[in-house]
Amino acid sequence: MIRLILVVAVIVIACAITVWVTLNPGSASFEFMGWRAETSFALAFAALLLLAFVLLVFWRAVLGVWTAPEQVRKFLSRRRREQGFDALERALIAAAAGEGEIAVRQAARADALLDRPALSRLLAARAAEAAGNLPGAEAHYEAMLEDPRTRLVARKGLAQIARERGEHGPAAEHAKAALAQSKGARWAFETLFDAQVAQGQWKDAAATLAEGEKRKFIPADRAKRRRAVLLTAAAMEREDSDAEGARPLAEAAVQAAPGFAPAAALAARLLAADRKHGRAESIIKSAWSIAPHPALARALRDLRKSDTRAKRAERLRELAALNPEHRESKLLAAEAALDSGDVGASRAALDPLLGLGAPSARLCALAARLARQEDDDKAARRWMTRAAHAPGEADWSDIDADGRAFVFAPDDWKRMVYAYGDEGRLVHPRHERFEIAAEAVPETALLEAPRTKPKPKAEVPSERTFYETPRPPDDPGVGFDDEDDGVAERGIR
Repeated sequence: MIRLILVVAVIVIACAITVWVTLNPGSASFEFMGWRAETSFALAFAALLLLAFVLLVFWRAVLGVWTAPEQVRKFLSRRRREQGFDALERALIAAAAGEGEIAVRQAARADALLDRPALSRLLAARAAEAAGNLPGAEAHYEAMLEDPRTRLVARKGLAQIARERGEHGPAAEHAKAALAQSKGARWAFETLFDAQVAQGQWKDAAATLAEGEKRKFIPADRAKRRRAVLLTAAAMEREDSDAEGARPLAEAAVQAAPGFAPAAALAARLLAADRKHGRAESIIKSAWSIAPHPALARALRDLRKSDTRAKRAERLRELAALNPEHRESKLLAAEAALDSGDVGASRAALDPLLGLGAPSARLCALAARLARQEDDDKAARRWMTRAAHAPGEADWSDIDADGRAFVFAPDDWKRMVYAYGDEGRLVHPRHERFEIAAEAVPETALLEAPRTKPKPKAEVPSERTFYETPRPPDDPGVGFDDEDDGVAERGIR
């Protein structure tokens, strides 16, 4: 459009000049070396324009001949460059498609045609990776470390190769250097954090997480949950050897994620050992109000060893009231009512849960205890039989038989960092590995003959609660007696 406007403008100007010359006739004379010419001004002006055009064409021809070698050289160079970029394009496509041999061949051709060492090395490294030649790719990346322009991408490539080999130490070193070099290298943060978690370096991973949160590489809520898991794992490792050092870590984990049950249970246990029962109880209640978990109820029950049975039941009822609509709170209320011998309250709490579908082994065991308190031996035995075959609950399987909650292996904590940190999901590795199968209810215990002497209705219920580890009965030949609660409890483990 612009060219059209310019052409029209030139035509209009030429027409205007022509009209002006026509309307203003004149004469022009020339004398050169005794030769004299005289003509009209219009003809002289046209001749001048023609002469200028001829001189311009002649000059361009002379200039073309003079610069022909340089033009040929530029043409060949331009053709060579186009062929190099064509080879580069083919190499990148082949590398992305996983055709390693083609990528290596085209990368070598591009290297020969293009005078771009940095680009050629990068392309050669990617082609070697596509061909599965990790040592070759590593050699190219190490050569790229010498060039400041390619140092960051070389760090990334070397870190990726180290991760594929399972060498977390070198991967962490390259990622740490890249993180110091570039403020926007998100991959460096993720690689360094993953490598530190894989090596169980909880405190270093927490420091890296803080730097990533500062640079806005990770949302604040995910960072807090991840930090809670890291600090809990670090505190758990130091609990036996350095309880004084473990307690601040556990409290910091609770502050990061108050609803994280492992952190709350650990902090409460450490604070109770330091006779700070009020602070421990506050942590447990705060965690329960956010995310009820049976380990929290157990921690509160065992918080004060001097509490009477009635006092413990009262504390558990208060805890359940903090989040009354949650299923765990309803189960806790039922358990507290069973411990206090309140059959009516137990029935009111359990009936809605039993009507929601197929009950779990835990719920069946509670129903069996309630049937025993109601002197319905047949129903109790039926519920215990169902408990033996009902599915277990993940929320209970992480209670260790020795009395400590969340005694996970290091690999379980590593998994928890991402499961809870990124998804807010509390995993239960013992349950997933079926480690509770060995504690299932034995069928011989369920097929015992009914007792001949009925139990008095006024009998005081067993001291043990659902949150205690049961002991097997001394005489397996006896039916549902005072120690049959152990059978009921084992049915949920």
